[in-house]
Formats: sequence, C-alpha cells, structure tokens
Amino acid sequence: MIGLFVSVSVPKLLRATAKNSIYFIGPFHSTDTFLHFDSGQVNVSERLLALFGSIPASKDVVIFVNHDDRQSIFAGMLIAYLAWPHPVRTVDVTQPGWHFAVAQTDFRLVGKIVFCRVTPPEGWTHGERFGDTLQVFSAANVAQR
Repeated sequence: MIGLFVSVSVPKLLRATAKNSIYFIGPFHSTDTFLHFDSGQVNVSERLLALFGSIPASKDVVIFVNHDDRQSIFAGMLIAYLAWPHPVRTVDVTQPGWHFAVAQTDFRLVGKIVFCRVTPPEGWTHGERFGDTLQVFSAANVAQR
C-alpha cells in the first residue's frame, strides 16, 4: 500500500512542484504554496495582506470555516496568520446557529469577513474572490445592504 502511494503520489507532486515552482519564490512561499493549490490563484498572500492593510489594526477579521473540511480549517489558520495584527474570530459553519453569528455581528467592529471553502450567505456578491475556495468581504459593504 505504501509503495502504491509513493509510486502514484510522488510523481504527481514532483510534476506539480516543477510546473508551479516559479510562483513560490519569495517571502510568502510557504503560504502562497498552499493557497495556490487550494484556490488556483498566485500571490494570494500579498493580495490578502493588502486587503487587511486597508483596515485599521483594531478592526476584527471574521473567518468562516468548515470543521469537517481540513483544507478549510488550514486555510482559515493561514488567513488568521496573514491577518495579524488584527483580532481574529473564527466561526465554524458546522455548528448549529452559525447564521446567527453573521446576523448578530457588529459590523462597526469588523473590518473583513473571510469565507474559507464555505459559501457566503445569499446576496453577498461584492467580495474579493480568490478562485472558488476563498472569498473576502468588506464589513462596511456588507453592513450597507
């Protein structure tokens, strides 16, 4: 079984690494590597840093993740890392009542809202998309709806 895993997975990994290695040079190579394989986008880390840099450091970043999806959890952790020095709150959409967390959010305290491999609520259309798996919304835009 291990031999099958190695013989199938290692060549795929090497091809993918060789094909995309040009994207993973620089200060954000670790986070960009995962975010590229997750979203299909390049330079996601720097783009996220720019989005988070556009809000005051005192504003929260709220991250929605699916605890049944390991990639969602890991992407959420990476986003939380990149959101520093902003306070971060994560919301697990597998928990009952998570929609109430959105409805009860005081948008005056929130700067950005991030959905990691989670579909945003209906009507939230003006988010910054990073492939099909990551979407970032400005709390100010959401609060105006």
